Amino acid sequence: MQQGAATSIYCAVSPELEGLGGMYFNNCCRCLPSQQAQREETAAALWELSEKLIQERVGSQSK
Repeated sequence: MQQGAATSIYCAVSPELEGLGGMYFNNCCRCLPSQQAQREETAAALWELSEKLIQERVGSQSK
């Protein structure tokens, strides 16, 4: 379990990353995302899906 959280902990507390964001890390190393992950179409589709799922969740809680 410790190893599974290592990258998240590193990114959260690392002084050299303070004030930075929007980067992809794997095994505590900065990596380039896959070509698919860098596509604008993929980003737009993910954003749309995220909005839909959040709205479904928020809408179901207000009833």
